Parts: sequence; structure tokens; C-alpha cells
Amino acid sequence: MVFQILDNKKDCVGYYANEKICYDNLPLTADKTWSYSEHLNGKLIDYAFLWAQGKSITDICPDHLKTRLLAYEKKIKAHFKSFRLSKINFDDICFYDLIPQKQLTHYFQIRNEICDWVFDNCEKPKNYSFLLDTYITCQRMRENNVNVNLHKLYNHAKADTKARNLLKWIQTNPELTVNYDIFGSVTGRLTTKNGSFPIMNLKNEIKDVVEPKWDCFVEFDFNAAEIRTMISLMGQEQPQEDIHEWNIKNIFKEDLNRAEAKQKFFAWLYNSENKTIDSEFYSKDALVEKFYDEQEKILRTPFGRRTSCDRFHALNYLLQSSSSDNCMDRVNKIERFLTDRRSYVAFTIHDCVIIDLHRDDRHLIPQIKQIFEDTKLGRFMSNCHLGHNLKDMRKFTWN
Repeated sequence: MVFQILDNKKDCVGYYANEKICYDNLPLTADKTWSYSEHLNGKLIDYAFLWAQGKSITDICPDHLKTRLLAYEKKIKAHFKSFRLSKINFDDICFYDLIPQKQLTHYFQIRNEICDWVFDNCEKPKNYSFLLDTYITCQRMRENNVNVNLHKLYNHAKADTKARNLLKWIQTNPELTVNYDIFGSVTGRLTTKNGSFPIMNLKNEIKDVVEPKWDCFVEFDFNAAEIRTMISLMGQEQPQEDIHEWNIKNIFKEDLNRAEAKQKFFAWLYNSENKTIDSEFYSKDALVEKFYDEQEKILRTPFGRRTSCDRFHALNYLLQSSSSDNCMDRVNKIERFLTDRRSYVAFTIHDCVIIDLHRDDRHLIPQIKQIFEDTKLGRFMSNCHLGHNLKDMRKFTWN
């Protein structure tokens, strides 16, 4: 049954289905809607948003329904404009208590009809299960406000332009949440939407303004994630030591330091003209041939993604996409592991996960590390850091 949640606020219970509004909990038959709501936690729901590959409901709307959609949206937006002018606090009242029921019925009915059309006319993504888990994880992260130390930010703003810009942004955006876009890049690597707290490109010098809600941040990040991804996709055994140190001993066999080995490897990996490495352990051509369809110009990854690209970009897309999805798969599992605990997944940035840890959950750190490292591409070595803000994180090990 297709339905729409009336209001996402926790205390505003109700849904629209079968051409009527119900102020009650969802029935078991309700299994299709447009997008996620906190009311849907733990429920098995198909989301038309995912079937539409991230397009807005306006963009995916078929022509024969668009006139009605725009007309009903216009009326709803007009109501909201008047509410803002009246300085109504939306945190204290349910959306559906402010709108005439007839207009609510028209609005939610057209959304239901669009959802029906999407499910009937759009192909279900091959990697839907993974997309669903990632979508819910990102929505759950969005439920937690970013804790910003404004005193530190004011001090940074005296001499730092980016800090001043962030301060101005916060002054006009009281809801400090990270709104990830799971369809924001061609490879599937997460980006953030407009209006999101800029966690992905926050300048390192001002990261100390982001502090945990609970006792500390715990960060796990993979050691050389893209190289380990390449090793796994080649069918090779994962070295259980630092990859760059391993490369010095087994690939380069030269007197190099770690930084030099890292630079040399990536110069070879992403430059087709660079012939520095000649080893059966690493073969770019063999890897591309394994996952790239030259005739269809389609790249297929182990995580079910199908990406159109030319051969020149195939290796880059394959490693970035597979590495990102491999990490996100672990983040999804950690998020589920922490369900009903005080600690929660606060952020994911590239190849790491950052947890806002409550002291009562500190005994879970080894388990979380194990979950993170036991990936679908094999056991990936990771590093653990702890800190009272995102900048001052120190390495943490235990026996």
C-alpha cells in the first residue's frame, strides 16, 4: 500500500493512504512511500526516491500529473509563507493542524499517484538493498545536530576567512545537521546537499569547533583504502601491515621512506603513461578488463553499481566507487550495531567513520573496530583515533 507520512516530527503521528487521512500508526500493509521519515525506523519500506535515483518528486513527476502537483505544492507553500510571516514556531505544532484537510488530501493524493507511477515505470536499482541501507544511515545521521563550539569559532573568525564564512552560515542556519547526498557523485561517493553543515570540506585548522555530544569522538579509517580495494579486486591476499611499507619491501625494493613510496605509487596508479611499477601483483589493465565492458561502455562494480564511462576513467571510477561503497557498507553495519545505544554514528568522511561515543559504550570499541575491518572485500587494516573535537584526535591502540 502506498502512503505518505503527514509530518516527520516525532509527536505528529498520522499518514495518508487510500484517499483518506488517518491520525494513527501505520498498518502492516503500508509498504511504499516517497521518502524516509523517523516514523519509519525499523520498518521494511520501498522508497520511490531511491527508485528515481535521487531525482526530486517534481523532476520525476510524469507530464500528465505535473500540473496538479505544481498547483497543490503552490498552495502548500503559500500556507507556509503565511505561517512564517506570523512567526509560528513549527517545532511546537504539527504541520497538518495548520492546513485545511481538503488541501492536505489533494497534496498527499498527488504524491501517492506519483509514487505509484515511479514503482510501475522505473526499474528497481540493482544495488537497491545497499542504497536503502545507506539512505537510512544518512537520514539517521541527519537526525543529530552538529555540536559546534561557538566560542572557538568566534576566536577563529578573527583571523580566518573560512571561519567567518562558517559563522555567518550558522547565524542563518540554526538547524546544524549534515545532509548527505547519496546520489551526488557519479561513483557513489557521498557529497553533501545545499544547506548542509559542511563536514566534508571543513578546513582542518577550524575542525576543533566540532565537538561530541557525549564524551569523545572515535574515528576508524582504513589504511590505504583504494590500494587495498585494488588488491582485493585483483584476487590477491591482503597484507596485514601498512600498505606503503609493504610496497617498499615487496614492490619497489628500494630505499624509500613511506611518503616517497605513497607518492610514487599513486603517480603510477592514476597516470596511464607512468610505467614505474612492473609487477604481477598490481595490474591496471587486467583489473579494467575484469570489470569494464568495452562494447557497452559500462563499468560494473562488486557492489552492483553500473556506471557509464570511457575506458580512460574506468580504473579511477572502479577504485573510488568500490572503495567508497565498501566503507559505507561498514558504516551501515555499525549504525545498526549502535541502535538503541547512546553512542551513534556522527559522520562519515571519505574512508572513515566517526562515532560520538558515550562512556557507557567504551567497551564496544574493539567490536566496532572488528565490524569496520571485516569488509566484503576482505579484512582491511584500520587506524583508531580518539579526541574531544575533530581536530585534536590522537591515535589509540590496545592489546
